[in-house]
Amino acid sequence: MEDKNIVSLYVARDQNAIVESDKKYGAFCHSISLNIVHNRQDAEECVNDTWLGAWNSIPPHLPASLRTYLAKLTRRISVNKWKAGRRAKRNPDLIVAFSELEDCIPAPDDTDEGVLCGLIDEFLATEEQIDRLLFVGRYWYNRSVSDMAAYYGMTANAVSQRLKRSRQRLGEFLRKEGYGQ
Repeated sequence: MEDKNIVSLYVARDQNAIVESDKKYGAFCHSISLNIVHNRQDAEECVNDTWLGAWNSIPPHLPASLRTYLAKLTRRISVNKWKAGRRAKRNPDLIVAFSELEDCIPAPDDTDEGVLCGLIDEFLATEEQIDRLLFVGRYWYNRSVSDMAAYYGMTANAVSQRLKRSRQRLGEFLRKEGYGQ
């Protein structure tokens, strides 16, 4: 089913919207969540919360891209789940991914999130495709360096170096735009 038809089901308050969302994007959302929470049961809970979030927010919100909207909901819910459970058990992969960005992205209190997101999108548009894919894979989908290296036929060191250079370029870009450290 096409995305616009699924959104129409949400607008009509038809419960098949959730069924169709799960058919089309369930595995995608589950992989996003699993990369963050690293627990299948928690990931399943986050994906179910994604469907509830979509049900509660469509309408009034009518997403231009349902895939992106559901990914954003899943990621937000999963990060919140991770934060809630991190006192008991830390996810070292997520901590490492977030800490890698500390040198180039300002602290949340220092900037408007919407403006910062727009600047990061603008920066990524200037990057080579492979650097953009690696950056989004690592910092949005929380994929491991070794997994991306295997997927793209690169060494882990090559992926790490490309990510490092991308972070440096992002830091320079943000400083030029008046953000960053």
